[in-house]
Amino acid sequence: MLETSRGDNPMTALSQSSLPPEPRVADVLNYLEHHFSSYPFNPRLDNPFVIELAADFQDLNLLEQIKTFRWYYDDDLSKIGNPRAALRRWMARTWDRFR
Repeated sequence: MLETSRGDNPMTALSQSSLPPEPRVADVLNYLEHHFSSYPFNPRLDNPFVIELAADFQDLNLLEQIKTFRWYYDDDLSKIGNPRAALRRWMARTWDRFR
């Protein structure tokens, strides 16, 4: 487990470190920022969010699921109140189906 000098949350410390994200996380962040036009990308929120998704759903292809999510909603998230919560629910439901 990542330890911090002030007892901070390890996920926050990891997301704010100078280490580059693992390739899987970097690919997802790149897709959310540059290819998912209606997604409200915010590095401060999305870095730890994607790191958490990668940790919680290790056996899922996150990038493929996000692409499917995007096109399921026709690249229009205007009817979704919280896109991050909706993405997490999507991953959890997919995880449950394929375990």
